Amino acid sequence: MSRFESTFRNAVANAERDVLIAQIRANPQMTLSELGKLTTGELGKLLKTLTIGDLLEADVGLAAPETGKSRKARKSAADGKGGRKRKAKKEAEASAPAGVETRTAAGRERYDRTVLAAIKGAESPISAEELRAKVGGTPLQARAALARLINAGSVTWEGKARGTRYSVVAD
Repeated sequence: MSRFESTFRNAVANAERDVLIAQIRANPQMTLSELGKLTTGELGKLLKTLTIGDLLEADVGLAAPETGKSRKARKSAADGKGGRKRKAKKEAEASAPAGVETRTAAGRERYDRTVLAAIKGAESPISAEELRAKVGGTPLQARAALARLINAGSVTWEGKARGTRYSVVAD
């Protein structure tokens, strides 16, 4: 297998993994039983490589699938002894906009307030991309904040995919 093909396959596997994690996070009402049912389908192999830590990490894409590694090697990587994961984390932190910290409850609350203020300040419903340009953060951080604000009843949305626009709920 050529180096290009190998790199391409790894990129596709990482993208599939990231999408799976994002979808699980986007459906927090899903029960463990429902999640377990996915292990019998096409997603089974990929789902079996995920850990609870993968689902709780702030950014998708920090770790590549761990298939083919021994349990000890996976644990070593999870403990921060694995160089690849540590390097990816540093790169992600370096590319993250300054001041956007959502790893703690206080950081999430602060970011949610900033997102809500930006939506209130918009003259018309705003897209997630426009919102991120104003407040910073990764696409995942913005989606998570918007989901929390929607669940709290502070924000509403209209449209689909890239056409989705967000606005403040009228009192």
